[in-house]
Amino acid sequence: MQLASSALWALACKFEDMPSFTTCTSIDSCASKRLPIHTCEGNCGSRTRTVTDRDFYSSICPIELPFLAEERNRVTILFGGLTWKHERLIEGLLTGAGYLCKALPETDRRAHEFGKEFCASGLCNPVYFTVGNLIRHLRQLEDSGLSRADIIKNYIYFTAACGGPCRFGMYESEFRLALRAAGYSGFRVLSFSQDHGVFASTGHSGLQFSADFGWNALHAFILGDLLNGVQHRLKPFEMQAGATERAVAKAVSTIAEHFRTNCGFELQSIAPDFLLPDRNSRWYRFPNSLGKLWSHLYGDALTTVLPSAAQELHTVEVDWLRVKPVVKVIGEFWAQMTESDGNFRMLEFLESEGAEVSTEPISTWVLYLLHQQKARVACRQKMSIYTAPWTSPWKAITARAAALGKRMGFTLGARIYLHHFRRLAKLLSVPHPMLAPQEALSSLAAPYYNTFLRGGEGHLEVGKTLYYTQKKACHLVLALKPFGCLPSVQSDAVQAALVERLPEVSFLPVETSADGEIHAYSRVQMALSEARAKATAEFEHVLQTLHHPLDEIRSFVGEHPELRHPLNPIPRHAGITSTAANFLIYADHLMSRTLTEYATYGLAKHKRCSTILGQIRSTGE
Repeated sequence: MQLASSALWALACKFEDMPSFTTCTSIDSCASKRLPIHTCEGNCGSRTRTVTDRDFYSSICPIELPFLAEERNRVTILFGGLTWKHERLIEGLLTGAGYLCKALPETDRRAHEFGKEFCASGLCNPVYFTVGNLIRHLRQLEDSGLSRADIIKNYIYFTAACGGPCRFGMYESEFRLALRAAGYSGFRVLSFSQDHGVFASTGHSGLQFSADFGWNALHAFILGDLLNGVQHRLKPFEMQAGATERAVAKAVSTIAEHFRTNCGFELQSIAPDFLLPDRNSRWYRFPNSLGKLWSHLYGDALTTVLPSAAQELHTVEVDWLRVKPVVKVIGEFWAQMTESDGNFRMLEFLESEGAEVSTEPISTWVLYLLHQQKARVACRQKMSIYTAPWTSPWKAITARAAALGKRMGFTLGARIYLHHFRRLAKLLSVPHPMLAPQEALSSLAAPYYNTFLRGGEGHLEVGKTLYYTQKKACHLVLALKPFGCLPSVQSDAVQAALVERLPEVSFLPVETSADGEIHAYSRVQMALSEARAKATAEFEHVLQTLHHPLDEIRSFVGEHPELRHPLNPIPRHAGITSTAANFLIYADHLMSRTLTEYATYGLAKHKRCSTILGQIRSTGE
């Protein structure tokens, strides 16, 4: 792939416009190097040439000026594509790190039309929405009085890149080609490759991924996941319309302000200067990095701000006795996450139709990347009997030790992430933080889907469908994906076979595009009617097994506001899916238990029942 790209780039240099650069055209060595004329000496031994002003752009990858450290105080970083919770937290993170940044407005149909106008045909649906949203924003900047030269000079766009068979690997080049077609030649698009996981880098000195930046980015993504999950969990049960979104917005603002103002750990702040080595030496950097690691994992930087943010959520009053079918939304990363026209605003539609939406956090994808790297290392380790045989003992030992070290590193990384996820969930008082274990997803999907296939969500869609069905965590699995998404099409073919073999699997795939909204809504409504019937039957069945009728339970809940608390840890019971049915069992147990029996659950004896109810904590299923 790199060889072909190099050849195409060298050929394109003859026809496209490029700035004055010197390029080595040897395909084997440095055809892909594009260095300024003053720095390329042609020492590789191949023929060199000076690219003239007529060669201003490559049709494969246009030349862009780098984003330098001295530009941070004037260049604004544009980004987007996540939920508004994640984007506001990332804004606070980047601002606190000393960058100028701005999240793009929510994309819509108009942005899609911009994307269709300037992009090639047959691309992935998210490309049109994201590229069009960027171009529309640049046009708005131009309408406000900025020249195109100023926009190109003072704005950059930051996104992710990828390889493999998924069309996501084309996003970065399509951004550049569309920007060129729209008249913004030279606009800088910065990217980090998700293929490299935690080792990703942009290659630009202006973006420096320090220890504090990395850990705060981890905080931002985890907290965005938790708050996004809380919003979708509470919204169907809120007693005052809009209360959940207002409370979550205040919580997000509180945490984002912490990211803006928190300075992080520095060794020089706790030790006198005469005891410290030079700040540029490793004798300072190593203990300082360990201090940062400890402060982010176990320090008190977030122990104050997160409980304060959680207080904002306490203002939401909920009615847990509303019967709502649980819909688990999976699918292509962008399509399942966006809250815009890019997926027909499907999450909002589901909630308007009376469903409780269960979203998939970004953290699942992060853990998937770590799991896949660990699995590939284990696979290569099995090949060591051929690549590093024991006929060369030293080579065999070093190869196996290196593989073992990598596996331990990925395992440690996943455990640290899970520990941090649970810790932040506890600080936010979020009950039942749930991340599907990657080992379970992989083992469930393996009989039906090759877990080493790359592109899109890989085996996750198949694994999630089986996992959440077996755990009875939802009444319907809804898979959202762009039109023609090849990895998702492969998964859908497997899912069709699963539905035939396993009758309990309730699965609905929906392809999103700019049109077809009414058809998609109609299909979802048909599936929701079946899911709603399941939830209602489950509620009625549970009600028949209780000691108290529904009217008495409602009266009991009305007398105790603690039971209407939005972060009440309602225990999940085996085989029971809906929140209302689980809450019925929970409330019936509270009404049936005496104060002495409460003590068997690890609760202190109190005279007032309301005080007891306020201290109830679930211990699991």
